[in-house]
Amino acid sequence: MHLYGSSLKRSLFALRRSFALPELSTLAIVLYRVCVIICALLTGAALYYRTTNVWTLKNLSDSFLIKHIGRRPIIIGAFHRMQREQNVPGYYVIMQFVGDSRQVHSLYCFSSDSEGNILSDRAHIERIHKGKRAANDICSWSGHVAECRVASALPQTIRVSTKDDLQQSIEVPIEAPLNERAHDLVVCMAPMYTYIDWQIMLLGIENWLSLGATKIIIPVQSASSNTLRILDEYAKDGIVIVRQWPKWPVLSDTNPNGLILSRGLEESHVNCLFFVKPWANMVAFTDMDDMLIPPNPMDIHPKRNIEILQELMNEHPQAGSFLFEHRDVQLVLPKEQDVTTIRSFNFNFLENTKWKSSCKVWRMKTRVIANASRVDSVNMHETGILRFGYVQVRVPCHKAHFYHLRHSYTEVERDEPLDMSNLIDSLNRAFSERLTSTLVALSNVTLNKSSTESFADFDRCTVAISDEHWKIKVSRDIDCMASEGGYEFAYADGDFVIVLTKAKLVDSDPNCEAPLPKILKGNHFYLP
Repeated sequence: MHLYGSSLKRSLFALRRSFALPELSTLAIVLYRVCVIICALLTGAALYYRTTNVWTLKNLSDSFLIKHIGRRPIIIGAFHRMQREQNVPGYYVIMQFVGDSRQVHSLYCFSSDSEGNILSDRAHIERIHKGKRAANDICSWSGHVAECRVASALPQTIRVSTKDDLQQSIEVPIEAPLNERAHDLVVCMAPMYTYIDWQIMLLGIENWLSLGATKIIIPVQSASSNTLRILDEYAKDGIVIVRQWPKWPVLSDTNPNGLILSRGLEESHVNCLFFVKPWANMVAFTDMDDMLIPPNPMDIHPKRNIEILQELMNEHPQAGSFLFEHRDVQLVLPKEQDVTTIRSFNFNFLENTKWKSSCKVWRMKTRVIANASRVDSVNMHETGILRFGYVQVRVPCHKAHFYHLRHSYTEVERDEPLDMSNLIDSLNRAFSERLTSTLVALSNVTLNKSSTESFADFDRCTVAISDEHWKIKVSRDIDCMASEGGYEFAYADGDFVIVLTKAKLVDSDPNCEAPLPKILKGNHFYLP
């Protein structure tokens, strides 16, 4: 070993001499010191200029910390599966919940028959939306649909847990099917959040009604008192159903309200879908300012939209849903008025709607109209879960498309000219009759001023955000009502099942915001 070591040293010495290199150890020490100095300079500069700030340091530290919190599904709705939708015997319940999409969820349902025998069944769970939003930190929470078998028909409640243990379960109320006649076309609107624009709301409601819809579902989280007063009159007449859409609980480490796509619009659409399934044939899912109108608006008459859908169904008998592109349409709202009553309102402002964008070759955003019994979930711009082999059909733009009448579209591409005179006449005639029937109690009541100025201010603010990002202050100082949710929870071996048990309308928080929900009951000392 000694001879071998000596020989190796002589070889290395000869190698260094042959290449005339400095001592390797000296070079390594110098290189190490230079790297330390550079690293120190960069770190100091980063801290000095705050390119590495407190939040970045926090995120770095989070990589080394572990906090064990189990699954926390928030059940926001439960419905009976209609017998006509089943291809297997038995009775089934559909639950809708939001949960962390990065976790694998599991739910067990417990129900009893007339003799008291308990049936335990593990729910089949599917996500509402997948694709590009399958797993990311921005939309890390998402909606899910869970279906489980129950022991009897139409139970009022079942018990649910993340474990197969009845003792660790929580009671979940099942929404009874509404006793409604069959409707050919129902409209599920997007939820109202800080909504004050009752003029656009009237345009949306009356347009759908004039072209064939017979029931409109509107979820409300917060809206101006005037908006709700108008909706109440439509609801009394059986035209509109107002459903409460309260906020979800804010948890110790996350706020699901801000971590779900578009503040829960898709979850609201799915909730509406299961609500209307027992009595709806076709269901349109849309915003208040997005509506199906024939490509030529002069070609309108009552039930025209139903005729369009029937023609498409005849052409595509296996269709479960239709995707309609929507076109940007010019909209110039009426001028601001100091005193506004519903009786003084009309749709003549559509005379200034003279242009819309043309159909493009490339794929545009879409809206969905579905056969209620053939789908189980709807995304914002497409269908999610289709049943029994039914398919999603994309409707060519030239055949039919939605009109997007956005308040900021005072100018759009001048691709196609529009003549809205027939639609204006139809809407004004129907609204005049409405003032003597549905809205007679409010016809002369003074409502809040038109929000045209607010829209203009909003548009100017949007343009200025890049320059004045930290200086902008937006206020909606107006009398509003909001939906307040009450939740209960149950603990099950590290998991927590959270259930919406009640909701009520209350005075809103400042700026027309809905209040945070309340935890009414739980079987554990805290809810993380």
